[in-house]
Amino acid sequence: MQVFGDKNNSAYIEVDNKLIIIDCGFTVFNEIKKRFDLKSYNSINIIITHLHNDHAGSLSQVILYAYYIYGKKVTVISKCKEIKKYLEITGVDANIYNLKEDMDNLEFIKTEHVKGIDSYGFKIKIKDKNIMYTGDTNTLQPFMPYLNNVDEFYVDVSKAGGVHLKIEDIIEVLKTIKKKGIDIYVMHLDDKAYIKNITKGEFFI
Repeated sequence: MQVFGDKNNSAYIEVDNKLIIIDCGFTVFNEIKKRFDLKSYNSINIIITHLHNDHAGSLSQVILYAYYIYGKKVTVISKCKEIKKYLEITGVDANIYNLKEDMDNLEFIKTEHVKGIDSYGFKIKIKDKNIMYTGDTNTLQPFMPYLNNVDEFYVDVSKAGGVHLKIEDIIEVLKTIKKKGIDIYVMHLDDKAYIKNITKGEFFI
């Protein structure tokens, strides 16, 4: 998995001529245009964890671009209740994309982030690697039962806490998880220098 986007939290996986994008915030469209030749993929899939603008703000633009420039239907994978309405009010006809609640080897994990927004993390298997991704969350609890069979754990952390995980509150838990041989990647950093100092090289940033 590769992480990209100067401001929005996003990532991508390329496997078997398939592109999987994780979240599609308002800075992501330009990154996609720069990094990928969309016509070269057999399928383009976008996993949406929740509908905050920094996670879904350019989803409509990517769908329209892929369809009208390259003649490709993006498949959106999400359990967010309002996603169809979201795409409709941002000008995307239902006929030019596919919408699914699941994908092979993907399991959504319901979590808590803010009131009024349904938010999910997920576990996905890519070839022989099991990856867990929290999305935006203020709790680790929904993810703990899945840790027995995980190779990489991508965790939402922050300096401030509140609607995100405060790094000081969970650092000892993350160290314990790391001892199981799980690679930990911290993400959605509100203060990269501060978090890097707190973690002291324990985790990937």
